[in-house]
Amino acid sequence: METKGDLIVEGYQFATLADAEAARQDIRRIKNLEDNLDYRKPQSVLMLYQKALENRIFQTPVGFAYLLQMQERMAHFGIPTEQIRPIPLNMTFSNKTDTVRSVQRSAALRKLEYKNKFITSVCLNVIMVIVVAAMFVISLRSDTPNMVNYRRAIVDEYSEWEQKLTDREREVREAERQLNAGPDNSN
Repeated sequence: METKGDLIVEGYQFATLADAEAARQDIRRIKNLEDNLDYRKPQSVLMLYQKALENRIFQTPVGFAYLLQMQERMAHFGIPTEQIRPIPLNMTFSNKTDTVRSVQRSAALRKLEYKNKFITSVCLNVIMVIVVAAMFVISLRSDTPNMVNYRRAIVDEYSEWEQKLTDREREVREAERQLNAGPDNSN
């Protein structure tokens, strides 16, 4: 069971035990940095500060306070303030009514965004169905054999050959009859 003392870290009282533990982790990181950081080299301090911001190493007010101390030390050592990036806070500090309104606004924006994505998706799907149907129509009407009409094309080709053979066979029989009929009449 958590006690009130478990939630207090470095003078801050956290709402949850997880937040208090995150603050304790920030303290361990700060101690590690303090042991290994040489404040006599302002450029290395600046580089470390920027890496800490990029990687979001500190997540609690304890870590943010340390970052603020780093800013002050860098300014004291003559690093221009333009080079020292501000500490990004990824949370809101406004009252509940503003928060509720902003949550409602962001929910409405997300809903509109999803609606736009849905409409775009439906339009693209309809276009794809039309393209696929057109491909099938083109395949079926094409003279060259393909996967869709190869059987019909082969059957038509053999039927055509069979018809030509039948016509030739008839012509040959006709010619044989004429030849056979011709010599008998001349005797």
